[in-house]
Amino acid sequence: MGGATITGGVAAVAADPTSLTSGDPSAVAVATDPSVTPTTAEESAAATASASAAASSAAASKAGTTAAATTAAATKAGTSAAAATTAAKVTTTAATTAKATTAAPATTSAAASGFKNGTFAGPTVSHQYGTVAVSITVSGGKITAVTATTTSTSSQSTSITSNAVPTLKSRVISAQSGSISTVSGATFTSKAFITSVQAAVTAAKA
Repeated sequence: MGGATITGGVAAVAADPTSLTSGDPSAVAVATDPSVTPTTAEESAAATASASAAASSAAASKAGTTAAATTAAATKAGTSAAAATTAAKVTTTAATTAKATTAAPATTSAAASGFKNGTFAGPTVSHQYGTVAVSITVSGGKITAVTATTTSTSSQSTSITSNAVPTLKSRVISAQSGSISTVSGATFTSKAFITSVQAAVTAAKA
């Protein structure tokens, strides 16, 4: 062989002076083994850059996942807040409806009876032994009180009227009407009373 060769990327020394570009036959030619690819600084830098890019991509992916999770949490929170607001509105509406329903019976009662609240007076009605004037008081759509102003031409008539009027009043309140029966033994007073109270009841319904 013309010279010694060292493999593994180490330069080989050639003793053949004709292989040298110099005219000095004592010069040594250094050749590189083409079967070994040395690692250059550029390749090392490229590898480092590639690793850095991969790490940055992974970090960006993780950041994107975190952002997505945060958005999902915010959306869930918004949904919960909206649900709470809707529930509050439903509760308020239900409470308002309940109050309206509670107040309804009084109105319904008044409408069913057909009476207006207040005091209504009938005319003074004359009869053979005196006069009778009746008024009624309506509260909550019901006749709650009856008053009668009477005059008599004699003590006997006064006694008869005094005994008959309480019964006539009671019958009006029980019947919630002026259509009641007369009291036995006080026919004239009863008829005058009924005529006056019926006019008062009519006024309460007008």
